[in-house]
Amino acid sequence: MGCQCSNYDKHSEAKIDLIEPFSDVIKAQVSEYQVLLYSKSSCENSRLAKQLLRKNSIKFEYFELDNMNDDGQAQSALQTFTGKKSTPYVFVKGIFYGGLKELQKGVGSGDVLKRLSENNNE
Repeated sequence: MGCQCSNYDKHSEAKIDLIEPFSDVIKAQVSEYQVLLYSKSSCENSRLAKQLLRKNSIKFEYFELDNMNDDGQAQSALQTFTGKKSTPYVFVKGIFYGGLKELQKGVGSGDVLKRLSENNNE
């Protein structure tokens, strides 16, 4: 029969469900960064969320979901993890904060900065 490794992408039965492993990766990433966005480079709301954070001098990290070579598994895991279907996915201190609207409200009210300053012994 020979090795089928080179034909991996041609055989749908060879693909595995990565939602569970991506959930573990997401949990690790959100706990690592104070503010983390999962966004899409083509998404206006994602662009506005990054712009808002920069304008308010809030340090953040982000991952562009549309630049990942994962057949949409990361976004599927995020949808399962957050219950939200669209980008951006904003996490503050390891907790899902919401999307652009929630971020705008939280930055405007000072809630995001308050959360970032709580229990910060660094």
